[in-house]
Formats: sequence, structure tokens, C-alpha cells
Amino acid sequence: MESSKKRGRCICGSMMILVVSLSAPQGSLAASAPVDKRITKQFLTSGQVDLAREVVTLPLHRGRLSSGETVWFVLTDVSDFATSKKMGLTWAPSLAKAKDLTSTRVAEMDDSGNFTFKSGRIDFSPSQTLVAGEAPNFFPPRTARAGSVGDAHYSPLVRVTNDKDIVFNAPVIAFDVGPEKIAFCNGSPDYSVVTDSVASICPDKGTVDLKLRFGFANGKHLRYLSFDANSEESATLESSTFAPAESDILQSGATEVIYTIVNGNMGTKDPNRQGLDSAIKGEGPSLDILAHFTEISAGYSPMWDVRLAEWSTEAISQGQRKLITDGDDLEAKSASGLLVSPAGGAVKTTGNLVNCPVVGFTNE
Repeated sequence: MESSKKRGRCICGSMMILVVSLSAPQGSLAASAPVDKRITKQFLTSGQVDLAREVVTLPLHRGRLSSGETVWFVLTDVSDFATSKKMGLTWAPSLAKAKDLTSTRVAEMDDSGNFTFKSGRIDFSPSQTLVAGEAPNFFPPRTARAGSVGDAHYSPLVRVTNDKDIVFNAPVIAFDVGPEKIAFCNGSPDYSVVTDSVASICPDKGTVDLKLRFGFANGKHLRYLSFDANSEESATLESSTFAPAESDILQSGATEVIYTIVNGNMGTKDPNRQGLDSAIKGEGPSLDILAHFTEISAGYSPMWDVRLAEWSTEAISQGQRKLITDGDDLEAKSASGLLVSPAGGAVKTTGNLVNCPVVGFTNE
């Protein structure tokens, strides 16, 4: 089956239009990766990681809304430890803090693990579009339109009312379509019916291959997934679903911090390449930094509070701009004024939230 929806970044200047993949590995990271790259610590154990293809294969679940529509989704994280071990999900105890939020959907789960959701619809028909800002400041983009949009009742978090009020991270992959409409077992999916991070999907086998994202934590290379964001700009940059309803999660304490560099070094061959300007230009992933993440602990959550960091004019003129791979290092540079918020002052929250479950560390 051929895709009927094109997905890519439209980077528009006065003389050119360049379209590149939003999540395919490219640029300096891919070029420097060892041939025998492997996962050294995997957190989402229900997934099968393929670093040659940069995908993770997850079980594809079929549920329904109480009004009858089919819901195709994956499970990545859960607030209950015993359930995480039983299902191979990442234990995210902080999600329990979100169980009473307005945005957290309500569901029931039967003895076979089938979910019936009370609410939450997604429109996958929009075409994902990103028009770059004027060079050399490609960020912020002139236009950012997400490829999927949740309604006023959709967030990825789900509280199961008939099972101890356990909270799952259950992002939706496709909505209100039969299995024949999303059967792209060999790739080239139709992004008008599935989320833009899908590499291939096979309902008959009950699996979906999702594109991995590249980042850092504690000085190490990390792979993670991206499903939802409460701002359309972030959703477009992350190839994920725009889910404005999830904004209330920011005030719940069920979040961690992720840093995104804005104006890092440019150039596909530069080993210090990083940031949104480079990513929007098409040089490779932005290489975000998960703050203080080393291991799953009582504070872990897949919901990340986005904080933009911009190299100051002084830092650039002094040649101090480099690749940042550790949250403590970034915070020290913010305290010294080398990194600042684009809004002025120290690096701080933007009010943007992304749903980015960790998959594992690699040996790169």
C-alpha cells in the first residue's frame, strides 16, 4: 500500500523548498555511530529495539470508545510497579499524581486486558507542515502544523477505574479505522490514518514499529519515543499528536525536565552539532537533554516539561558553544549566563509539555 500523505519538514527560503524526514537518523550523530551500536540498558522491556533501523517494535492494542469507535494504541508506562513487571512497561510512579486531572482519560479494562475508553478522539487527517524561520535563525518556524490533533478530551494518560485507579501512558496510534486501513506491515504507512512516528504497522500480528528519537541523559546517548505535545509547534517538531488538553499535567507534579538547545553548532560533520536551528535546517535531530535521568526511580515520568536554552552572544563570541549531554552541565552554564532563555533571563519552563517515554541507553 502506498502512503497518501506526505510527511516532512518544508524548509522554505526565498529560492528553495527542501523536504526532509522529521525523525529519520541523519547528520553527525548517525555518521559517528559505531557499527555495533546496541542498547546497554533497556527500560521499556515490552519493546524489541532495532538500532539498525532505529525503531522499536511494540504490541499494538485494540480498544474502543464507549460510543463504539475503534482505538488503536500502545502502552509504554504505568504507575503501578506490579503491573509494570507483568506487562513489560516502564514503571512511572509519578503518573499517579495525574489520576484526578481533568485531562486524564477514564477507562475500564476487562480480564483479557481490553480497554474501553470514556473519551478522547484524534484526527489524523491533517498534513504535517513545518516552514522554517529566516536563516540563520530557522527556529522559531514561520509555520508549524501537526499531523494529528486530539480533541478537548484527549491526553495520553488513562486512569483505569476498575483496577485500583492505575494510570497508564496509552498514546493513540490510529482512531476509528478498521485493521485493513492501517495494514502497512512493510512500511510506507498512510499518515492520514496513523500517527507520524509510525515506521510500519501490522494489525494482524498485533505490532507497530515506531521511530526512535535521539537524545542524551547523564552524559550518555539515549533513545526515546515521542507521542504527544500540548503545543502545536512542539508536536510538529516531534512528529507527534497535538494534545492541548494535557496542559494541566504541568501543574500536577507528574513531570520531569527536558532541555532543548536552540542555537547550537551547525553542520552535519560537526561533532558538536545540536539544536533546533540545525534540526529544522535538516541536519539531524535536535539532540535534547533529559535532566537528571539515570535510572527509573520514584520520581520518573514520561511527561517532560520543555525548557529552551539559547547560547548567549558572549558564549558564541568566546567559542564556548559545544555539545551538551548532561543536565547538570546545562544548568551550570545557565547559572553562569552562557545559556539563557530565548524569552530572557535564566533557562526556564516554556509551558510546553511532551510525552516522551524512555526506551534505553546505547553504547555510542
